[in-house]
Amino acid sequence: MTKALFNCIVPMRTVLLLGACALGTSLVGVCSAALAEKGLTDPPKPHWSHLPVWGVEAEIKGYQLPLPFGVGVNYYREQQPFNIKDLQVSRGGTPVSVNEFLQLKKVDTTQQNGIMRADAWLFPFFNVYGLVGYTSGKMQGNIILPAIPILGILAQDLPLNIGYEGPTYGGGGTLAGGFKVSEVGELTLFLVADANYTVTELSFTDERLFTDTNAKALVFSARLGLRCKMSEKLHLALWAGTMFQDVSESLVGRSVDKSFAFMVVEEPVAPWNALVGGRLEIGRHWDLMVEGGLGTRTSIMGGLTFRF
Repeated sequence: MTKALFNCIVPMRTVLLLGACALGTSLVGVCSAALAEKGLTDPPKPHWSHLPVWGVEAEIKGYQLPLPFGVGVNYYREQQPFNIKDLQVSRGGTPVSVNEFLQLKKVDTTQQNGIMRADAWLFPFFNVYGLVGYTSGKMQGNIILPAIPILGILAQDLPLNIGYEGPTYGGGGTLAGGFKVSEVGELTLFLVADANYTVTELSFTDERLFTDTNAKALVFSARLGLRCKMSEKLHLALWAGTMFQDVSESLVGRSVDKSFAFMVVEEPVAPWNALVGGRLEIGRHWDLMVEGGLGTRTSIMGGLTFRF
């Protein structure tokens, strides 16, 4: 149900490919790996932070690197169904699982996240980032609970038309790399792999629900795309990819008459979906990004990043 999706798609600029890392470096990010023009006339000067490590050596060899630090804002919205993995009920004793008797085992969720993110290039091929924001959403479904004579519970519906919200925080890392495939437009092929972990502290609009745990999500994504030079200050990148979400949550609540307690364990119907997106780089400092998700889980994400 609740997760914050933050693929760090860092700016698509030039990244050095070092040794065994033939393809490696960075969404919320994509870092492009376009080879820069050779023949630098002046020795490159290191960034005041001396990041990334091996950055000067890369530029001496003719590779153009992005500015090492970035701050940005992202907005993400998604819709996806969740399976009811298990339903347990209790009247003060040992919980009893009734999942095999359920007639409806799926609920629909919609959620949105607003996120602030900060990132840094530690190496020309490796970016790390932290994020903080807020998540809100709603779940719509109606679980048909069968009669449980042993507990004295009558057959009834457990409506789950509820809203939820809470602060989100987490972090991740990105590997990215690539190579020039054509001199026309400095066309570059790039590959990006990103993983992040987030925690959301939930509260519910339905007073029957309560929880003493946080919603946790592990998200992995990979993208393959092309970047081209449109002008001296504009570069455009387009990509396609896939995303995986590992999300499992437990909701604890009471029946309408408060005669028994229940716990619902849910997970995404389809943890994988497809991605398509693009980024416009404006000079060395600004990046605009938009990305959509296709499949059982649909999503839209937009972001603005400033690099320095």
